[in-house]
Amino acid sequence: MNADEIIEQYTAGERDFSGTDLSGTNLSGINLQRVGLWRANLSHTNLTGANLSGADLFGANLNEANLSRAVLCGANLSEADLSRSILHGANLRATLYNEATQFPPNFNPAKAGAYLIAPHGVLADANLSGVDLSKANLTGANLSRADLWKIILKDASLRQANLTRACLIRADLEGADLSQASLKQSNLLGASLLLANLHSIDLDGALYDEATQFPNEFDPTQTGAYFIAPGASLQQANLNGFNLSGADLQGADLQGADLSQGNLFGISLAQANLDKAKLTKAILWEAELIGASLRRATLSGADLWLADLTEADLAGADLTGVNLFGVSLRSTNLEEVNLQGAIYNAATQFPDGFDPVGSGAYRIAPGASLVGVNLTGADLRGADLSNADLSKAKLFGVNFQETILEGVNLQEALYNEATHFPEGFDPLKNGACLIAPGVSLFGINLGEADLGGADLSKVNLFGADLRNVNLNGVNVQKAIYNEATQFPDGFDAIAGGAYFIAPEASLSQADLSGSDLGGTDLSHANLSRANLSKADLWGANLTEANLEGANLEEANLLGACLAGANLSEANLTGANLDGVDLSAATLKGVDLSQVMLEDAILTGAIMPDGTVHH
Repeated sequence: MNADEIIEQYTAGERDFSGTDLSGTNLSGINLQRVGLWRANLSHTNLTGANLSGADLFGANLNEANLSRAVLCGANLSEADLSRSILHGANLRATLYNEATQFPPNFNPAKAGAYLIAPHGVLADANLSGVDLSKANLTGANLSRADLWKIILKDASLRQANLTRACLIRADLEGADLSQASLKQSNLLGASLLLANLHSIDLDGALYDEATQFPNEFDPTQTGAYFIAPGASLQQANLNGFNLSGADLQGADLQGADLSQGNLFGISLAQANLDKAKLTKAILWEAELIGASLRRATLSGADLWLADLTEADLAGADLTGVNLFGVSLRSTNLEEVNLQGAIYNAATQFPDGFDPVGSGAYRIAPGASLVGVNLTGADLRGADLSNADLSKAKLFGVNFQETILEGVNLQEALYNEATHFPEGFDPLKNGACLIAPGVSLFGINLGEADLGGADLSKVNLFGADLRNVNLNGVNVQKAIYNEATQFPDGFDAIAGGAYFIAPEASLSQADLSGSDLGGTDLSHANLSRANLSKADLWGANLTEANLEGANLEEANLLGACLAGANLSEANLTGANLDGVDLSAATLKGVDLSQVMLEDAILTGAIMPDGTVHH
């Protein structure tokens, strides 16, 4: 079969080309998604840039095939021969292979993102949704937290396997050996376990529903599994982090249950009892909570986008930082509810006479005044904040994707690397300040900013005014500061791991790699065995500093003063010492063969061989 023939048949709908001889064929750039090439001969075949995602290449001969830049995502390479294949730039993410698969020498399939299907295989967090692994031997394998939605594991061996928190929604486990396997807190909604061996299985906290099929006479409730159905009794149930999207729990008793961080998109909880339940950071998009009781429930950080809470009872509930975009609260009991930091928009409906702003919530709208507010972690995708005032606001982790920010005021607003702005939007040009490891906050006045828990590791704080800043839990490891830096009363920067840059400073073994120390005064400082690799010490004053054994590899010391400094046994490989004053410095044991010393002053220096330079 040649290239034209396979393309013609594939285009006509044919997918099974098992056993076909395509050796030496030019199939570069071809699209053969989900093709069946079981035990096909593809030796010496040119498959450069080919799309073979989801292809069945079980036992295929790919010896000396050119698979550079080929897409093999989700393909089955079990027992395939790729021993001398070219895999440069190939995409093997979620590709399946087994112990009989032959790869080129020194090629690491696991590092390339492929999954080993074998006894005791490590498949934690793997995405194997929809994959056919019938009769696979996964004895003792680790499949914890794996996405196994609609996977086919008929007659597979999963004896003693770890399937804790695995998603097995609508999975086919018919006839599988699950003896002594752990399915703790797994999701078995709609799964089939007919004829499966469930001897000594651990189903504690697992989910099942009316569509889940178990072997005759097997009672899942006796193993600690939770029955998900309307009116179910789930008091104090631990459902933390579960995917219950679309589940029907109308009228269920979930008093005191933990549903924190769960995916509850589209869930039906109408008339449910959720008193004192924990729903912290849960996704409740379009959730139906009509008439539900949520008295003293904790929903802090939850996303209730378009949820319906009509006639629900939220008395005493904690809704701090929740997203109420488009939420219906028209007839909801909001007595003593905590709405501090919650966000809402024009589509949010509150009871008549209720003042959300007075309760601490923030209205997200064009021209809104949000000066100094804390919006950490808020999802503002698609919102309209044109001409809004967000000056001095805390925007850590905020999602602004597709948000309208035309004319917004971000002067002195704080954001971090987890904040997502619209494509092409430059927060720095709009006055915002990036708080992240390694940035420079030189001379900045942060007023009364809240930096609680922020990562300021390796940050340059020279001259920064932090007197009124909240630094509780802040990470200042390897940050640098000087005499002009002002901290809050009682804050001990050195105890927190920061480095004080000043004359006579004690910095022995300090990690200052990559730091910007240009022009600093470190005269007489103790920098013995300090790591200053790639540091910028341009014009620094290091007169009589102790740099014995220090690592100055590739450091920039252009124009620095090292007069009388002790550089014994220091590493200066690749360092720039152009124009440096090394008069009377000690260079014993230093390798100067790869050091730029143009125009350096060496008068009176003790050279590596012990002689004095004249």
